[in-house]
Amino acid sequence: MADKIKVPTIDFKRIVEDAGIPTTEEGWKELFKQDVEAEGSIIANDSAYSPFWRLISAIVAKPANWIVNKVLVGIILPNLFLQTANDDQFIEAKAWEHDLTRKEASKAEGKLQFHRAASMGPSLLIPAGTVVQTDAINGTIYRVISTTDVIMTTNTTTVDVPVIAENAGAAYNLGAGYFHVLPQAITGIGSVTNGADWLDVLGSDRESNDNLKLRTRNAFTAVSAWHIDAVYRAILTQRAGLNTNNVYFQHDAPRGPGTANAYILLDTGEPSSELLTDLNNYVMEMGNHGHGDDMLILAMPGVDVGIGVTVYPYTNLLETEVTALLAGIEDFIRCAFRENTDYENTKTVPYQRFSFSRLGKELHREFEGIESLEWHQADITSANNVPRLTSLDIVNGNEP
Repeated sequence: MADKIKVPTIDFKRIVEDAGIPTTEEGWKELFKQDVEAEGSIIANDSAYSPFWRLISAIVAKPANWIVNKVLVGIILPNLFLQTANDDQFIEAKAWEHDLTRKEASKAEGKLQFHRAASMGPSLLIPAGTVVQTDAINGTIYRVISTTDVIMTTNTTTVDVPVIAENAGAAYNLGAGYFHVLPQAITGIGSVTNGADWLDVLGSDRESNDNLKLRTRNAFTAVSAWHIDAVYRAILTQRAGLNTNNVYFQHDAPRGPGTANAYILLDTGEPSSELLTDLNNYVMEMGNHGHGDDMLILAMPGVDVGIGVTVYPYTNLLETEVTALLAGIEDFIRCAFRENTDYENTKTVPYQRFSFSRLGKELHREFEGIESLEWHQADITSANNVPRLTSLDIVNGNEP
């Protein structure tokens, strides 16, 4: 992978000072004094206790200093540059210059698999409006709702049911097995679950300023008539709601001259075959590719890993507190391995080392009840793949 470009640091206050504009009250007083003297007036009493200078400080120096530091240095200048912009309207105006608009929140859509309770039996109706939910994840329960009536035919043991998230947001793009609770039982149905590739349409949050800035920055390099990485990245992020940093390219003609692969990575879960088919059709069949290009969109390959950790809770915790702690630790680790988005922690990514010492530090910061952690494995190093959990073993070190 290419080395990351160093982000420059801009000292807006120094820029203003270099232009001869004062950034302190004393500077404005001195400038005012120079202007008065240049007009031929002689100021005999410029003491800090002079009523005249206190008046000047109140009506000239303080307002001027506030305008320069709070407005010019703090707001106007930073928002003239995409890198340092932090105001929604300024950033959206910059995006508009490149024909981009902020992506609004959307609901996840996909398919859950319903399982018959018996090995065989009559046809069963799974009605539209059926709710399936998760266990609580960091205090939140996520629900999806079936969109159409679906019939499980006679003696069929499973059926796929289309569902849509109850609310918009990327948090609903959960990994395999999270949606498994039927709050209202359906006669003849024994269980329900979501597979690893259950998502057909990604749920998304309203695009953050940072992500919109990344897409806008990418647009600077996407203006060429030739379809380089930036163009395909812009196409894929706009079509599928991916984050700009979650598209990786393989350029070494994997299928011969003029060919390349684009690997997409989801913040949670794995892309479904329907999503990949839609993206490939959009790029190659609908004419959104460069002349002579052969671009194939693929899911980022996963490498199976088993994780184990021994947790030593503080001995003064109640049994219920220990149970909640271990459940929270499991969800936190699964978040790091892209199975949910309910915690702020370091995620697995291709081409990097996944550090368990860093993960342990983040766990200590998140959960006060942890006295110590012992990991059962070394760090994970990734190439063109992302680690996926096949097993997670959390052991209470205080139990005999």
